[in-house]
Amino acid sequence: MTTHSTTRGRSALAVSAVFTTLATLLVLVRIYTRAFMVKQMGADDYAICIALAFSWVFFGMFIGEVFHAMGEHYILIPAAVYKAQMIYFWISIPMYQTSLIATKMSILLQYQRVFSTPRMRLACNLLIGLLAVYGTWTVVTAWATCVPLAKFWDPSVPGFCFDKKALWFSNSAIHILTDVMILIYPMPVLKSLQLPKRQKFALMGVFALGGFVLITSILRLQSLLVIANSTDPTYDNVGAAAWSAVECNVAIICASLPSTRAFLSRLLPHVFSTGSNGYHSRTTRPSRTGRSHLTATNTQMQASIIGGRDADHDYDLDKLSPSESSFRSYDKRHNAQAPLAGIKVTTFVTQESSSHPVADDDTGSTNDLVHKHDF
Repeated sequence: MTTHSTTRGRSALAVSAVFTTLATLLVLVRIYTRAFMVKQMGADDYAICIALAFSWVFFGMFIGEVFHAMGEHYILIPAAVYKAQMIYFWISIPMYQTSLIATKMSILLQYQRVFSTPRMRLACNLLIGLLAVYGTWTVVTAWATCVPLAKFWDPSVPGFCFDKKALWFSNSAIHILTDVMILIYPMPVLKSLQLPKRQKFALMGVFALGGFVLITSILRLQSLLVIANSTDPTYDNVGAAAWSAVECNVAIICASLPSTRAFLSRLLPHVFSTGSNGYHSRTTRPSRTGRSHLTATNTQMQASIIGGRDADHDYDLDKLSPSESSFRSYDKRHNAQAPLAGIKVTTFVTQESSSHPVADDDTGSTNDLVHKHDF
């Protein structure tokens, strides 16, 4: 079997192996964080496990393609080897689609848990419904591109096939559209949060990781154009296969990174610690004796953002749930009576005052002044 592999195919396989391994490591860290540290596994975590499982199946099909002469010129491949490569290729397409759809579902399910307002939940449900319909279409058409199925790997079989170029490009266009929707969806809510600018931008950056998936989707589109117009598909399919592996695994990585912050905070506390603000002030005022006397006041404020009901979870994004009241003016009585449903901002203020030692004669002068006026 290995005698049919090529340098081009093995290079693409190495790229796929690297990204699949990275995605696996991130998912393992995510599951450890969610199951053992936060102890709050959710539907999004199970969805990302499904996405990873299909990514590994896709990787297995990739191996089958490479060792059946993917990257070799079509005219140099024996008929039996070509047929085997096309069967692996046919199986790999729905595996790629399912992995990508499951990852997007995981992201939306995470949004649904994080943003608890009715409007945001409705938007999430609409996007999840759209992905469910679109995902079903892509998987079914990937399996049944040709009728009968054997016509996909054996053009001599009588039957019907969809226009592969139109099918692949329409599916890729919808993937890019959903990537954009998922990317911009949380930004208005995050922008409205009452957080310091530095923390707000950092939080927006975490949710903007999906931009990397959008970039890989666009780059894959270019490789699809090459294979769609190719007269030597077994040779030119290497780029599209490699970018497909990169895209689905980068999506898994980006979807898992926000849920690993608790683990990273424990591993690198100085880098991923909970954000805080602080300031120091020094004031000068005259002393009671009327002399020029310096009194230093050192004030430090530290604010921590705590989501949810449990302060132990302040490092987790899962409880970052802005409620409807966060977008209205502050109501003191409402906040005092309503249960905590959103972001809790706790401010600790410590103040230290010190003054220069006052001499004994200063004290005496003050006492004399008091006695003289005490009639």
